[in-house]
Amino acid sequence: MTPVRVLTFLCAVLLVLALIGQLMPEGGVTLGNVVIDLASPGEVLFPKEQQLVDISDILAVPTDSIEAEADSIAVDTLVVDTVKFRFDASKLAPLEERTRLHYPAEGKMALHNFFAALESAGSRSKPIRILHYGDSQLEGDRITAYVRNKLQTQFGGNGPGLVAVADIVPHFSVSRTISSNWMRYSTMGKRPKDLTHERFGALSAFSRFTTILPDTIAPDTITHEATILLKPERRCFGKAQQWSECRLFYGWHRAPIELIMTVDGAEVSNETIEPGAQLMTREWRFDATPKEVLITLRGTDSPDVFGVSLEGRNGVAMDNIPARGAAGYEFRRSDQALLASMYRELDVELLILQYGGNVLPNLKSAEDAAQYGRFFGAQIARFKRMMPGVSIIVIGPSDMSIKEGDTYVTRPYLEDVRNAMKTNALAQGAVFWDMYEAMGGRNSMVSWVEADPPLAAEDYTHFSPQGARKVGELFYNALINEFAEYHRARQ
Repeated sequence: MTPVRVLTFLCAVLLVLALIGQLMPEGGVTLGNVVIDLASPGEVLFPKEQQLVDISDILAVPTDSIEAEADSIAVDTLVVDTVKFRFDASKLAPLEERTRLHYPAEGKMALHNFFAALESAGSRSKPIRILHYGDSQLEGDRITAYVRNKLQTQFGGNGPGLVAVADIVPHFSVSRTISSNWMRYSTMGKRPKDLTHERFGALSAFSRFTTILPDTIAPDTITHEATILLKPERRCFGKAQQWSECRLFYGWHRAPIELIMTVDGAEVSNETIEPGAQLMTREWRFDATPKEVLITLRGTDSPDVFGVSLEGRNGVAMDNIPARGAAGYEFRRSDQALLASMYRELDVELLILQYGGNVLPNLKSAEDAAQYGRFFGAQIARFKRMMPGVSIIVIGPSDMSIKEGDTYVTRPYLEDVRNAMKTNALAQGAVFWDMYEAMGGRNSMVSWVEADPPLAAEDYTHFSPQGARKVGELFYNALINEFAEYHRARQ
């Protein structure tokens, strides 16, 4: 073809595309699950400039440095003595209206049990427990690690809390190495064929080193060995690098198992655990934080191992429990008796539920969002039945963006989901924290992505490490200011 013909052909193609773009209805054409959309000629020739939400006040909020925390700690020294509670509210950052906690009908009494426990955290015989459930925004101990460190610095406590044996991502606050024969079972995803029960426990997942067999089939006659090696993670917050207790949660093995604890290369305990069809725990205490602990299990039938907790003897213990793709539906899949039993063993004082983002791609109407909110409210009621007296804080979804033409905008129905979660959380007696408003509201995710350094990833959904710390600071600021008000009223 001659250059003239090539140019003519290209011009004709562009003209046809321009005509289709001009005739294309707003929002495109939906064919099944596919949406076909084309930019109009005006949008191509004169693209809209992305308008950024002003988050300068958020950028100005100081956050704690992990590096400074880690460098200042001596891991071989551990303070576990009881301390007299002291609190200086004059050092608190001012609280903006958009970051405040929202309370149910009973008002601020909803958190008074938890606040009372915080006041006595340093003098108790065991730590007060906070479970932080959520979706992939929490993976690897993001957000939770920051809030945990702030609370442990103020109220005492050590360690990263409850961690899974096998997981899909590394844990930010503990170094974990496991033998290759560990298998992970989770409430998320397709149910494995060999899974014959729903005993997932508080982490919504458990691990085994032998295959699950029906009760009608005898265990293997071959002895299997599995190991869990745990070390302080030198790159995390200093408080998480220290721990004086290790607790193992396990059960439901059909043959005796040998349980061995090795601390810094020296075997400190070796025992045989008889078969049992119930939740069991084993606790080890240390005078100083070990450089490493090695848990070895041997047997012909593995127990279901529900997690290992590394914690202090008082203060605050805060567990990071993410589930990729979770929307808060998953708890109904767990054996409720085991779940309640493990919660009693952990003695939970505060439950934080952070969800909402994963339902958005599947919503087709505001009524769908309202229905999700009602279902989420039912989950809160479920937790209140299992943990009478527990305080509950619901954290709504962050801003999340999709591309619309040449700009990124907030996902459809996000505010409907936020509103539905808030309405139903308050109706069930839970407290609500609006992360969407705290980070700047509609279309604010774009500003978080384009911040320097970036506070969110280029998927316009997940926070960067710096952004996770910023969110953690905003939430902690809301919580600690409410505690300060409670504390002043009691003096």
